[in-house]
Amino acid sequence: MIEKFSGSKLIQGEPDASSFPSGGVRSTFEARGYTAWDPSSPAFILESKLGCTLCIPTIFIAYHGEALDKKLPLLRSDEAVSRSAINLLKLFGHKDIKKVFSTCGPEQEYFLIDKNYYNLRQDLVMTGRTLVGAASPKGQQMEDQYFGSIKERVINFMFEVAEEAYKIGIPLMTRHNEVAPHQYEFAPSSKNRTLPPIIT
Repeated sequence: MIEKFSGSKLIQGEPDASSFPSGGVRSTFEARGYTAWDPSSPAFILESKLGCTLCIPTIFIAYHGEALDKKLPLLRSDEAVSRSAINLLKLFGHKDIKKVFSTCGPEQEYFLIDKNYYNLRQDLVMTGRTLVGAASPKGQQMEDQYFGSIKERVINFMFEVAEEAYKIGIPLMTRHNEVAPHQYEFAPSSKNRTLPPIIT
């Protein structure tokens, strides 16, 4: 058990990288890698029956700065895009721009169905999708569902998912009904630099 530690231990660490895939380019006893805190992603806490673990998002680099993971190249490309965008904006007269943030819009659409109804549908049980039933609407015939009020049982489910996602560093920004009946959507934060409230 660790009773206390300094902030410097969070900023940089030296893990045993002998098990990290190297493609045979080095012997395991020569493994050397460093973890560095990535403040662009939120820290989070994993809970278990025996305690809690503070998880600090990190990047993994070699002794000379080579990327040993998939996150560092993404952060470096994001920085390159920012530099190029700033240079472009300066050509248009915007001289006071210091940083350009790139964002992405991931989302997760899903269907919810009562377990009793699910068990009555062999196509859902056997294949996980609808094989029989009415044809899909071609337009917005079901627009009364889209962005309508969310039923209490569904919103309770969404609250539980949002809470569990938040614990592992995935802040959910939006939740709403989708077009099809019983279709819903989550959208996490596009840039995980803050932990914003969930908006309904």
